[in-house]
Amino acid sequence: MILLYVLTNYLDELPIGSYVTKSTDDLYIATNLANERPSLPYRTTEIGSADDPEYICIDLGGSYVVTFIGIFNHNFTLLEEPNDLLTLKACDDGCPGVSGACDWTQTGICFTDLRTMPSDPCGVCSGTQPIANHKNLWHKVDCTDIDYQFWLLEMIDTTNTDGYLEIGELVLGQWQQFPRGILTGDDSWVRLSPGRADGPEFFMGKQRTHYGQDWSTYYSEYERFDLVLTTQNDPCIVDAIHVFLKAVQLTGGRFVLVPDDEKPFCYYVIIDNLRDYAERKIYGRTGELREWRLRLKSLTEGVRLL
Repeated sequence: MILLYVLTNYLDELPIGSYVTKSTDDLYIATNLANERPSLPYRTTEIGSADDPEYICIDLGGSYVVTFIGIFNHNFTLLEEPNDLLTLKACDDGCPGVSGACDWTQTGICFTDLRTMPSDPCGVCSGTQPIANHKNLWHKVDCTDIDYQFWLLEMIDTTNTDGYLEIGELVLGQWQQFPRGILTGDDSWVRLSPGRADGPEFFMGKQRTHYGQDWSTYYSEYERFDLVLTTQNDPCIVDAIHVFLKAVQLTGGRFVLVPDDEKPFCYYVIIDNLRDYAERKIYGRTGELREWRLRLKSLTEGVRLL
């Protein structure tokens, strides 16, 4: 188990002209891909077909090395049909339909098949691929030794019954992990409590008529857990934690968290205790066991939309 995190999303603050899409809903536009609100998504108007995928092409405005992609609050289904597609490509010559664009069909460009995510731990219990089970997808990008300016996400989902493809938040960045701890020679000083939340918290509206009729309306959901960093008085580990805490502060407390790089679970979270999250507890008079506890809340998903 290796806990991964992503602090910077290269899509943050890109102007609308940075996005070239095959189709876009009039209300749920491309800039919703990086508005820090997974509950307010981007939508296409079609689901793609053989040799005619839906796509989102992003001009980052400069060349960047991308090692991580996260897709949050999506509506993709199984993606098991022969014509189904979910790939990330990259090159330096331009988006489709733009003069001097890349030859996106060539085999030499950066290519990552996003359907090859970490396996579903539920296995036959679920009967489907992780894409259908989890509203959030993540993948390590397969070509990480070269920087690129243009990134193309191609999508075909032939079994999607919504009639459109939807992404709440798209993250392109670089994954990181904490340095090895010193307590047992591994990452034991970094843990989630609980390791995976047992269940989401729901927002619901409840009303009761004058005649006693109950009306309940589901609005949204989120998950909550703690990230606990514990270490003895090792100045290198303490310094690494300080660097992480300061970097998180600059993101407004928002970052991507992958609890286990061998599992499909991925969360786009915000720190709830931002006022005092950098405070630490010190135990004992000799070893000075130190603990930082970050109370995390996943950004709200599932809001009912038009």
